[in-house]
Parts: sequence; C-alpha cells; structure tokens
Amino acid sequence: MASQADASSVTSPEIKRKKRSINFSNTEILKLEELVKDEKTFSILTNKFSNTVNNKMKKDMWTKIAEVISAQPQGIAVRTADECSNKWQNLKRESKAAVTSEKLERRKTGGGTLTLTAVADEQKVRIAEMYKDSASFNEIIGGLDSDEAGLF
Repeated sequence: MASQADASSVTSPEIKRKKRSINFSNTEILKLEELVKDEKTFSILTNKFSNTVNNKMKKDMWTKIAEVISAQPQGIAVRTADECSNKWQNLKRESKAAVTSEKLERRKTGGGTLTLTAVADEQKVRIAEMYKDSASFNEIIGGLDSDEAGLF
C-alpha cells in the first residue's frame, strides 16, 4: 500500500503529458457544421469507400476545413485536421444519442412523432437532419426490431 503512494508521488522525467487543446468555441462549431453541410464536402466525407484515393480526398477535405476554421477572426486556436475530424465525430455521436434517446422516450409514451425537442438542442437536430437518410440514425427499412414485444 505504501509502495503505491510512493510510486505515484514520484514522477519520471520521461513521462510527459500531452498538453490539452483549447475547447472549440461556439463560432468554430457553427463554422465546422456549415463547412461539413456543404453538399460536395458532405459527399466526400461520408463516402463509404476507403481506398487510397478516397482516403486522400477525405484527409485533404479535413485539412481545408481546419484551415478555414483556424482563419476565423474569432478563432481561439489553430486547429488541425484531426481535431476537426474528431470534433465532428463527437458532435455526430451526441446527435445520434439524442435521436436514440428521443425514440426510446417516444416508445415509452406510446408513439407520436419524432421531435427531438425534449432531449436535443437545435444543433443536434440540425446534425441529425444531415444524416436523416443514414441507416445509423434511422432504422433499416423492412428490418425487424428484436426489442419489439411479441417477436420472440
């Protein structure tokens, strides 16, 4: 027990923690959303093929997006392509969670239309709208839900 306390209080000079980036500002997030929403950009970033040419196009597109966001007058930090890509994946994940939560809530109350207003904010609704035709945000047409009562 004492050896654990001693080991944690002694830090090795070789172990360096990565400096944490500054959080994205609201203006940066809105600009990211605007840039990804562009039809050409969206089609490149959501392309399912992962060959060398498509991966290069995606990487180049994220680099362009990072440059535009970093050039913002209200920009807080210089953003990399990986930071922008990770931020978008996180925003998309949060939106999907809000959609799922709303669907579960609606199922509890006996149905109704999907509004997302009770659970999600406007940004999550906008991102969910971008992916409205995606199977990851919606059910597969003609598919069965094993959670439905009476199937098994």
